[in-house]
Amino acid sequence: MIGFGLIGCALLLFPLMMNLMQDHDDSVREHERECDMDYRWLVLDTLDSPDPVLCKELEREKARMTTYFLGSLGMFVVSGLGGLVMVLPYDERDPKQPPPGRELR
Repeated sequence: MIGFGLIGCALLLFPLMMNLMQDHDDSVREHERECDMDYRWLVLDTLDSPDPVLCKELEREKARMTTYFLGSLGMFVVSGLGGLVMVLPYDERDPKQPPPGRELR
């Protein structure tokens, strides 16, 4: 029963993880657009110096989004694998041991 609960949690965490991944990608793109001089010169065709305060804030936002995404990814993987381990059948006897009642020759 606990295994099915963990699999259910993993299924609920999947859309949250995908949304956090998109938020992370958006924060990376915004940081690149505002602070990366190569991007600004090649794509935006501007040589204006980026605002250091804004870049620092965007860097913090990018780090925060990375933490949120990796945390949700970890919870998704752990709950999914834990649920599968609890649900899937397994053989209790060690396959290296001979069946009981027989002697080794």
